[in-house]
Amino acid sequence: MTMIHQTPAQIYKAQQRGLYEDSTHRWYATLNFESYSDPYRKPFGPLEILNDETLGPQQQLTRSAKQKCLLLVPLVGTLEFVYEGETRYAEPNEAVWLPLDGGITLKNPYETELINFLFIVFKEPCGTEASTISINLEERNSLNPFSLPGAVKAKMGIFDGRSEAVYHPKEGNGILVFVISGAFEVSGRLLEERDALALWETTEADMEALSQNAVILLFEVPL
Repeated sequence: MTMIHQTPAQIYKAQQRGLYEDSTHRWYATLNFESYSDPYRKPFGPLEILNDETLGPQQQLTRSAKQKCLLLVPLVGTLEFVYEGETRYAEPNEAVWLPLDGGITLKNPYETELINFLFIVFKEPCGTEASTISINLEERNSLNPFSLPGAVKAKMGIFDGRSEAVYHPKEGNGILVFVISGAFEVSGRLLEERDALALWETTEADMEALSQNAVILLFEVPL
């Protein structure tokens, strides 16, 4: 009988994420963050924080870190932020990479609307200044890069139902995928909206969209 080899993996179900919520702000943490601690939700290589955050109208929050790399990915609405004393803005289909060695203030500029964004932290600084990179979602059914030069690779794609893609990481690296919307099968595992999957000891990850306009985020990181 032929043995079927399955790549080592860990699934992070959306319903089992850490949660903090008050009248102005909510975060879901895929990995350990602040008051949320789980022995199975430790950092994945240099990826330390993967938060799905919602901020109420005209609300703000301040975060700080020492010598980290912050990635902001707006999903719904414009994200305003104050970085090194300067007010800046990020839109959906953009990613902002920031070397963080101090504080940053995140704001919702709308009077009546919520905003939703990803707050992602890597343990090593990225460059010397903030960089905004457009995410190409006009090219469908492919993983489109939005990385800075360096060890961490970031890609995002929007897929038609039943469309497929294959990703080949560098030997020794790991992959973490996060489903922003829709559903995917990734290397034989079913992932639904806001689920994540970590894979290691593999040279290939295959994925198939199970719904129309499904959006997936992928990081390749050294382990």
